[in-house]
Amino acid sequence: MKKVTAIFDEMVLTRVEEALLSHGYKGFTIHKATGRGAYADTYNRNHLSAHIVMTIYVAFDDAEHVAKVLLDAAHTNVEGEGLVSVSPVDNLYWINSKSEASAEDLRSIGGQHEK
Repeated sequence: MKKVTAIFDEMVLTRVEEALLSHGYKGFTIHKATGRGAYADTYNRNHLSAHIVMTIYVAFDDAEHVAKVLLDAAHTNVEGEGLVSVSPVDNLYWINSKSEASAEDLRSIGGQHEK
């Protein structure tokens, strides 16, 4: 399994969410965040920009596809618009059943692209 994390401008959240849903990926978590990277918001006193941090757990072979969907949807061609990372997941557990999640479990909530 893999964890795909994206940090992007909150103004494109709807577009990112619609792109994921159109590819069958409906399971994700979002958090509002403020931060500073290549771009600094010089209009604000603390120079921090509002962003979304989105986390999606996917089957190993779906990770690159999800990363591409996120990159395409969040891209605005503006400096400092965010990043996408893909990380390995050693173990993932469902709290309700106290059982380990499988790649097939993640596909059932996350879609499956054509390979």
